[in-house]
Amino acid sequence: MRLRRAALFLTVLIGFGVLGVVGPTSVPGSLGGPEPAAAYPLDDGYWLAASDGGIFSFGDAQFFGSTGGLTLNKPIVGAAAHPFLEGYWLVASDGGIFAFGSSAFWGSLGNRVLNSPIVGMAATPTGLGYWLVAADGGIFAFGDAQFYGSTGGITLNKPIVGMAVTPTGGGYWLVATDGGIFAFGDARFFGSEGGRPLNKPIVGIAASASGLGYYLVASDGGIFTHGDAQFRGSRGGEPLNAPIVGMALSPSGLGYQFVATDGGIFNYGDSKFFGSTGNIRLNKPVLGMALRPRLAVKIDPYAPTAGQVSDWVQTGAGDWQLSLAYTSGTPAGARILGVEGLFVSQLGKLSYAVDTGSCAASGLRFVVAYDTNGDGTGDGLTSLPCTLGTTIDPVVAGIPGTAVVTGLDVVNSTGTIVIDDIVVAGISVADWQTYRAAA
Repeated sequence: MRLRRAALFLTVLIGFGVLGVVGPTSVPGSLGGPEPAAAYPLDDGYWLAASDGGIFSFGDAQFFGSTGGLTLNKPIVGAAAHPFLEGYWLVASDGGIFAFGSSAFWGSLGNRVLNSPIVGMAATPTGLGYWLVAADGGIFAFGDAQFYGSTGGITLNKPIVGMAVTPTGGGYWLVATDGGIFAFGDARFFGSEGGRPLNKPIVGIAASASGLGYYLVASDGGIFTHGDAQFRGSRGGEPLNAPIVGMALSPSGLGYQFVATDGGIFNYGDSKFFGSTGNIRLNKPVLGMALRPRLAVKIDPYAPTAGQVSDWVQTGAGDWQLSLAYTSGTPAGARILGVEGLFVSQLGKLSYAVDTGSCAASGLRFVVAYDTNGDGTGDGLTSLPCTLGTTIDPVVAGIPGTAVVTGLDVVNSTGTIVIDDIVVAGISVADWQTYRAAA
């Protein structure tokens, strides 16, 4: 069956501010068509970025390229990881953008005269855009990033050094070196360090997992928490070999880690240590870090054709549900992206909730395409109808757990059925705005 991308899609993110999926990045023309990659690494990891664009990857974060061997017009000052695909962006102080892996180029300021240099960047939750922030608080939005305001026309006490985005992507915070906070869009103000004496300047900000708070980190490793952000330790008052330049929240939101200019890593809460460059001689100092997310899934309805309509519909309560209506021709359905390259066993239990229609009277089913011999041809195709239950373990249903997933669809070929709470690989699609791990 031929699949075409529909205009509306749903994205689910696990972790804050960083990445996802090994496997094909284009939508295949037919189920089972994509060539599988190596099995998806399910553990965490992180990247460190240096001012020459050198990238150092640790844990299950993969190396996708760098500018370490290039002559740059201006130094790299910021990095952001794709929120659910494998890739990252680097930004230079002149606003030049360098995209690697699955991260797409959405524009840059490399050929524009700026009032103040760029000091950082952040990706949108969809991965289809990014913001750049300048030292004067000027904001530059690209792709699907929206402009919600800036301090570009305001006289600041101290320069801006970083930004953080709300989980919805509908707002952002800017932080200055004195700990001053500027909130825009749906970002709420929970307090600041502006006006308080600091031992060392603030160098970074991270939003709490809920978006109802934020952390500020100073160059001596001191931590300042606001809103629901929880203090889990700091380096304030302890000697450092090199100053702290950035921080990142752990995927669960129950920990954080700092990075120093020598690439030293300091972990608190449940954040994991995977290595550092603290004992390596670097060509240029490290300027920041980005975490790799564990996994994310995008559910893309088939484009409507004669005899079928596949689309997201919104309820009166604001929830989004997947409606699959079939009368003839090509079945209605949706492609579940982001699982290509997983072992079938890593899919876990596949499930959904039926909201409208009858499971027994429909042709609703998961369809799993997989490769059993490693040649990348997608030699297996198994339907898992809802008559087996709305929660199905594909391995129990007979698919080899060591087979590599090459495609996964949810399909209906009888009548109309509306479903939601789709769970794949432990990720629950609750609605358009809610991103959460399945219980």
